[in-house]
Amino acid sequence: MKNDYRYQLDESRPRIKLTCPQCGRAKKLVRYIDTWNQTTLPSYVGRCDRQFKCGYHYTPRDYFHDNPWLRVTNNQAEPSVKPKSVIRQPSYIDSRLMEESMTGIEQTPLFSILSKRFGEAETIRLFRLYNVGASRLLGVSTIFWQVDINGRVRTGKIMLYGSDGHRVKKDGIASLQWMHRLITQSDFNLVQCFFGEHLLKVMPDAKVMIVESEKSAIVASHFYPRYVWLASGGSSGCLNPAASQVLRDREVWLIPDLDAEDYWRAKLPMLRSITPTVGLSNCISRLATAEQRAAKLDIADFLLESIKPEEPIVDTTSRDRQLAEQ
Repeated sequence: MKNDYRYQLDESRPRIKLTCPQCGRAKKLVRYIDTWNQTTLPSYVGRCDRQFKCGYHYTPRDYFHDNPWLRVTNNQAEPSVKPKSVIRQPSYIDSRLMEESMTGIEQTPLFSILSKRFGEAETIRLFRLYNVGASRLLGVSTIFWQVDINGRVRTGKIMLYGSDGHRVKKDGIASLQWMHRLITQSDFNLVQCFFGEHLLKVMPDAKVMIVESEKSAIVASHFYPRYVWLASGGSSGCLNPAASQVLRDREVWLIPDLDAEDYWRAKLPMLRSITPTVGLSNCISRLATAEQRAAKLDIADFLLESIKPEEPIVDTTSRDRQLAEQ
């Protein structure tokens, strides 16, 4: 029977798989093929093989919805035939589980480290602002809950921190677990969102600063509370077309770790298709020494050790020039 669907996942052999833009795993993303002319869509249009651990699936329908001007290019239009399967919606975790986890946050090493710098009352405020909880799964661990722009809980990342305020690693790999893996719902569909995403509605007119780690977002929010600080959750994380839709019509600045500047700079064209006012700040790279670059420091390291509170993160007086340069 002839298949009438114009866009199909690549089933050719040998099949070329790309790095997933959400989880960052190499050779996991299967691309979509335009069967009418045997061409591929952009590299982020596809499905991750890690269905339960990642769940990334950006379809041709999503692509043409986000880029409507492309529908008429070369007389190409969206498929008139309904897709074989319905795109699964994200699953959610009961918010009561998140609220219960916030009891005992004072016992976590990360809270202890930050409270010595910010004071206990301010650290409690920051943890509650960002919905940070505690777990004993990996020891006395920190839970960074992902709450989306509509206030729904997507998952929680459980991280173990040492007494030095850095993540505990074994063989170079950080101790990590996910809350959605611990619940009994077998068909849970994880679709990650930015850490701190719920604050976009709380501060609708504020500039949005995106960093990599959850700890960095919390620390930076203390020093620069007039901005909305989000964490992508990794070098790739949520910097993908699907998750980034919440940034539409916002002024957005990327502040990558020192070892991720080029990789994040490559994300700018994709982000500018969603919101035109996107730039990459060099606020830490312009201060970094060779030793700090080798150590791959992030903005939290600089804020806690080097940058003074009055140090500008973004030079708003030259915003248009900076955006043009990037």
